[in-house]
Amino acid sequence: MQAQKIAIIGSGPAGLAAAAYLTRDGQDVTLFERFAAPRPIGAGLLLQPTGLACLGVLGLDGAAIETGAKISNLLGRTASGRNIIELSYRDLAPHLFGVGIHRGALFNILYGEAQRQRIEIVTEAEIVDTALVADKRTITAKNGRQYGPFDLVVDASGMRSGLRSKYARIKLDKPYPYGAVWGVCADPGQAFGQDYLRQRFDGAKIMIGLLAIGRRPQDNEKSLTFFWSLPAHSYAQWREDGIDAWKAKVHHYWPEIQPFVDQFKTVDDLTFAQYNDVIVKPWHGDRIVFIGDAAHSTSPQLGQGANLGLVDSMMLALSLRDNNGVNAALDAYTRARHSHTYFYQLASRALTPFFQSDSSCAAWLRDNTFGLMGRVPFTKTHMLRTFAGVKTGPLTHLNPGKWHPGYDVRKNHPPEALARLPA
Repeated sequence: MQAQKIAIIGSGPAGLAAAAYLTRDGQDVTLFERFAAPRPIGAGLLLQPTGLACLGVLGLDGAAIETGAKISNLLGRTASGRNIIELSYRDLAPHLFGVGIHRGALFNILYGEAQRQRIEIVTEAEIVDTALVADKRTITAKNGRQYGPFDLVVDASGMRSGLRSKYARIKLDKPYPYGAVWGVCADPGQAFGQDYLRQRFDGAKIMIGLLAIGRRPQDNEKSLTFFWSLPAHSYAQWREDGIDAWKAKVHHYWPEIQPFVDQFKTVDDLTFAQYNDVIVKPWHGDRIVFIGDAAHSTSPQLGQGANLGLVDSMMLALSLRDNNGVNAALDAYTRARHSHTYFYQLASRALTPFFQSDSSCAAWLRDNTFGLMGRVPFTKTHMLRTFAGVKTGPLTHLNPGKWHPGYDVRKNHPPEALARLPA
């Protein structure tokens, strides 16, 4: 296919990665960002082997690993000390691991690549509409300015996409009743967070987590992301109760993390995030496609959001490379992403009540079955594949290292990330 003129909306991980993949393939890309300057939103995330492989295609996996924290183990316990999740990526393959990373650090890596490729970025452009004119698309910003025409518009603007409700076939767009307050705390000695995602549960109403995320962008200090599950309707009361009352609750459930929690001085040191369950089918229309959270936002239970967005970006570039005609490429893209994405949408929706709900039955079932499943070889393998981001169905999985031979090896970049993937 000849070079296409492409507009990408949003400079999150999916948008920046899509811009990098497409520009490297010779496409004419312009990135649109609603803020005055591109910037990250959020604290930390877990790059799974799938996300690392996608970064490896761009030669950026090494930077992510060096900046972030290698995560080999997932450990979840009840407040009474009972293990209900005790898994290691190494049990799936000895060379596998995830990477906890600050969103700002991941943004800097991807944004640096966009600058290196000299991708045009238009700021203060909140895109609110698009129109199909003579087999091309124009886009319109909130201030009324129009841009285009473009051969393709890629909406990577996240969960609150302004175009999705107008131009996508939405099957579901529903907020989850629970969200979480999160923040970043220092872990200079790495005595607690090294190599782990740790969680503590009491029923399904209480979930606390700590994830090592490596160095913060602003000060290079080793850090952890902390999160506390909270019903959305309780957030105002949580703020009113004050930081000390909340710290006392955390101490009750998990005394060992008090030194980290004490770093939060006011409720404003933590940010509340709520999540939507979004199903769009298909993910594309005439010369427009939705990727990342704009297409398939989920709860964060499986830690797949950013990883799915990175895979979307790479597979979109491959589809445009391998098909004649933009709409034919979009059809191919939707087919290529269907099983992988829908598995994680269904799995996230199914698992959420076991960890964030008012259901005592779900909590009892989790506490009495998940630990056993993690010790039976068959179910343990499928649990690990689910966490690693490679599942495409109940009994099927993919190997990102074999997605496309054109992305397998580059002369100046040994495929280290691809070698870390399960066969």
